[in-house]
Order: sequence, then structure tokens, then C-alpha cells
Amino acid sequence: MADALTIIEHVGQLEGTKVVYVGDGNNIVHSWLLLASVIPAPLLFVPAPKMSGQHGTKRKQAAHRRQVFQGFQVDEELMKLAEKKRLCIVWVAFERGVEVTDGVIEAPNSIVFPQAENRMHAQNAIMLHVLGFVNALCLASKAAGPS
Repeated sequence: MADALTIIEHVGQLEGTKVVYVGDGNNIVHSWLLLASVIPAPLLFVPAPKMSGQHGTKRKQAAHRRQVFQGFQVDEELMKLAEKKRLCIVWVAFERGVEVTDGVIEAPNSIVFPQAENRMHAQNAIMLHVLGFVNALCLASKAAGPS
């Protein structure tokens, strides 16, 4: 939801916006696939090598992931392949210099930091909805009449 909100803020719409996902098959790409099935947004999924052997300590897992994903990095060269109106948005828990280069994160077309802020707003909206506050606020607003 935060990704979609951020794209809408910076592009103006989600419909017809081309989204390219580079990474392994996880909850993020699944969410984008679900969204693309409802909203016509072209999605190109570029999977990294399949992960295997994720057993053991977190340190071992991290070392294994670095080895398997070596060469799969969003860098300036990859961004040059995108269309001129390209924006960079990455999962908030990225590691600088590993998944994404500093140059891409700090570039003028990076929307990484607005996405991080929107993540908080999206999560708050979901919590309010789940707790029933969104419907209560809408009903209260309608009952109060026009202001």
C-alpha cells in the first residue's frame, strides 16, 4: 500500500504505470501481482536466483544470501535502462551498497524516503480500518452534516 500511495503521489495515478520489480519472490511481489490484477498497471517481475538452504543462524543466512544475490543489485547502470520518467522505490529494509547503491538511493528520481513515510501512514490506515475506526469516523462525519 505504501508503494502504491507513493507512486500515486509522484506520478499522479497507478493505472498504466509501468512497475519493474527486481528481487526474489516474496510478499512484496505477491502484493504487486494482486494489485496489478485489479488495477491495470504493467508489472515486470525480474526474479533473482531461487533461495535455498535458509537454515542455520541469521549470520549464515545473510552470508548465503549475499553469495547467491551477488551481481543482482539496483545500480545506476540498471536505472539507465529504464524509461526517462523512472523513479526508484525500494523495500524500506534495504542495505546500502548491497541491494541498492548509494547513488540510486540519493538520486533526484529516488522516492525511497517518501515511501518510508507513506509506509507509516498506510499501516495506520490499515490498523484504523481493522479496528473499525474508519467506518465510525465516516458515519460520524455524515451524521454531523455539511460543514
